[in-house]
Formats: sequence, structure tokens, C-alpha cells
Amino acid sequence: MKNSPSSPSSTSGKSIQSDCLPSGGVPRSIAITHSRSRLRLKLLPPGKEIVNPAYIDYCSNENEVENEENYEAKITEDSRNISSPSFPSENDILANDNYRSLRRSVSNECMTSSAPMGSGLAQALMAAQVLSLIPTESARERSFLSGRLGPSSLLGPTELNRVIPTKEVKIFVGTWNMNGQTPPKQMNDFVLPTAVEHVPDIVVVGTQESCPEKFEWEATLQETIGPSHVLFHSVNLGTLHLVVFLRRDLIWYCSAPEDSYLSVRPGTAFRTKGAVAISFCLFGTSLLFVTSHLTAHQQKVKERVSDVKHLPKNLPIRHKNKDVTQNFDCVFWCGDLNFRLSEPRENLLEWIQKTSFPLPSHLPHGFMHTDQLTSVLSDGAAFKGFLEANITFPPTYKYDPGTQQFDTSSKQRAPAYTDRILYKFRHPYLLRKNSSSGSNNILECLAYDSVPSIISSDHKPVWALFKTCIRAGTDSMPLAAGLFNREIYLEGIKRRLNNSYADSSAVCSIQ
Repeated sequence: MKNSPSSPSSTSGKSIQSDCLPSGGVPRSIAITHSRSRLRLKLLPPGKEIVNPAYIDYCSNENEVENEENYEAKITEDSRNISSPSFPSENDILANDNYRSLRRSVSNECMTSSAPMGSGLAQALMAAQVLSLIPTESARERSFLSGRLGPSSLLGPTELNRVIPTKEVKIFVGTWNMNGQTPPKQMNDFVLPTAVEHVPDIVVVGTQESCPEKFEWEATLQETIGPSHVLFHSVNLGTLHLVVFLRRDLIWYCSAPEDSYLSVRPGTAFRTKGAVAISFCLFGTSLLFVTSHLTAHQQKVKERVSDVKHLPKNLPIRHKNKDVTQNFDCVFWCGDLNFRLSEPRENLLEWIQKTSFPLPSHLPHGFMHTDQLTSVLSDGAAFKGFLEANITFPPTYKYDPGTQQFDTSSKQRAPAYTDRILYKFRHPYLLRKNSSSGSNNILECLAYDSVPSIISSDHKPVWALFKTCIRAGTDSMPLAAGLFNREIYLEGIKRRLNNSYADSSAVCSIQ
């Protein structure tokens, strides 16, 4: 079930009690520590925020600014470990050039229909935060949607500068073969790793051999990430699952998502091998996310290469080119790719025991020269144009479930880096000299790591953090119009508020 919040100028993106948008409309980064602590998230769903009565009391006297300072000082001690207060500070207010004129022009009729607000300051704060005032004359001229190339169109440069002033977004991509097991109740180490300072703008998680409880898994992710993000789209094929979460205010600037899936084992009872994909545009930048599960077993390199060659040509998304990955500005391909290390098991175990992880990123990896995927990438046999960051973590497969011990079963599988995240970008299409970071990289991998603390599966989760540039778009594309999965959002936030978790013992038996 999908639902649309209120419009971009409504309480969904600029609510009084939103901790995502300070005054002025520029999104505020949310610290990972705050999301993990769950202390900042005592919020109601979009459109149901209420004004703090204590704040109104402090603003009810004549000396409004002084009382606001007293109020801020009073709550500082109690909110030291919580994100900044929902209301803008005095400096935020005074920094707004339109604030004083806005305060004088707020209509009394707009306020009398609701509960008494106590003072002119509280009224002006409501108007400044809730309303994006558009001059009637400008609206009559249709300047806000003046065609596909209008500078002030919804996806144009003016709006891009307002919503994403740096023209850069952070993208989290995670992959995990769940081995059909119910996920742990705490997913912070995977989705909110401490190595990441702020919650990324886009969070994408692909799973293989997923738990059959799709709703439970998506609600767990929503609960972990918090109310700053919403589930934009998800798709599954058998035991493959891919989900995209977006920062709430960005859903108004995305095209309608497309999804696709393809099995490399047609006709099988359980579609455990294949790929699923989701694509969309953020402003004018097109993004494609793919998760796949390729053919298993050490010796079947040719079969895996064949899978990789087959999938991009047959995923029915934007068939301008035969290879679908050439149709997008940025492509992220993650999953259990099943490529192994061509080294005896005993040598690998000895190396792992003697090595301290993470490895120094500037030094060569001890056994990556025997990695099958590394050879495939360097030879161009598959994944043409894709890149991978340096691997500094230990092998992610195969463990005895519930332990940190590598496979002790009769099969004695050798440790391997089966779980990978690759990325690719099109010809330099939006290099910007005015980028605030001063970087000329279109798509850059900032971090690449595994999650050793999660032991429910025989695989370890792997995640990567990317930074990419965003360019202005045109209003000719079909927009998602703010749609998101409201059912998952409400369930996830309810769990955060109650600090409770739904028990589940569902286990999927993979054939």
C-alpha cells in the first residue's frame, strides 16, 4: 500500500516538529549516533505533528525573543544527547531575510481557526516552517512549472540549489545473503554503521536467500533507519529482495520508480538465482540498483560469467542500449556473486588467523590476486566498466551460523569474498567546478566494509557508502508525486516509539 504525504510545501517536508529541515528549507544531516540511540525519534507521522505546549507558554509574554532564549537554555541540559530542538533558534530566524516581513504579513484569520498560539512569534514560526509562501503574481505567470527547461521548475536548478545546495548526495548500498534466517532484532551495525557520520540520503539494501517475511524485514529496516526516511520502492523475486529508502523531502523530486527481475533458473520451484533491479531519477540524475545471486560452487566461473552477461541484456528497463547498465548515470550492482578465492583452504585460514583486520587500504591484499571476480573485472570478461573499492575486511563466506567460525561441516568450504558491491558511472556528464567538496569525481566510494557482529547467517553483510553529484532535471518525466509505503513507515515508527519488536521464528528452507 502506498500513500502520498502532503505537498512539498506542507507539513511532510517542513513540519514544525521535523528534525530533518531547519529554517530556510535546507535539510539538516542526522547523526548516526542519534539514529542508533533512538532518542530523537519521539515523533508522530507526517502531518500529525503538534506544537510543544511548553514552548508556547514561553512565547506567550511580550518579550518574545528573550523568552525563546530562556526556553532554549532550559531544555539544553535535558536534550544534550538528542538532536537539536524542533523549533529554529533565534539565529536561524534572524538569518531569514523574509522573516520580519513574514511576521508582519501573517494573517490573523489563518491562526484563529486553530488552537490559540499565544503570541506573534509562535504564529510567525508556524508560518515560516509550515508555509512556503508563493507570490500570487508568480503563480499567475506559471513560473514555477514553466515547462521542461524552466529555471524555477520543480526539478530545475533553482529548486536543486534549494533542496541540495551542495549538489551531492550520499548513498548507502548494503548486501546480505540471509540464509533464509530471521534477521536479528538490532540491525544498527548493518544499516547505521558507526563508521558513517550521518544518515545517508538514499539507503538501498539487497538481500539473497531472504527471510520469507517481507513485511517484517522492511519494517525492521524502517524501524532502524527512523522517520527521516521513507520506503520509496521495493521489489522481490523468489528469495531475492531489493528495497530503496529515501530521505523524506527527496521523494518529491524523483521520477516514478521502475523495477524489473530476471531468473537464471526458469522453471525452478524456488527462484534463488537471478537478479532484481530498481531505477529512478533524482532531479536529473538517473540511478540503477541491482542485486543478484549468481551460480554457486568454486569451479563454476564460466557459469557465473554467463549469468552476468545474460542479466543486463534481458532486464526490461530502459532498453536504449542492449546493456541496461549503459542507460543510467550511476549504477550499483550488489549481491552474492559467488566468486571464490583460488587458494587452498588451509592457506586462507592460516592467513586470516595471522592477519589484523581491517587491512591497510594502501597495501595490496594478500590473496586478491587469486580472487575470481578480480580476474573477471581486469580481463573485461564481465561487469564491463564496473569498479570496486579496495577490500580491507576478512572473507564474508562461509561461516557456521551463530558463530564466528569458518565452515566446519563435512564440505569444508574455503573462505571467500562472495558478497560484493560494484559501481559504475556513465561518461563524465556533470563535472562541476563549483562543487563544494572540490572533488571532480562523479561517483566516489567513501567506505567499503563488512559486518562481523551479525552471525545469524553463513554470510556476513557487506555495505558501501558512496557520494555522487546530482544535476538539475526537466519536468517532462513522470514523477513519483511523493508516493511512499505508508504502512511500513507507520509500523517502523510505532516500533521505535514503543521500543518493541515483533517476534518471528520464520525460517526459509532453501533448496
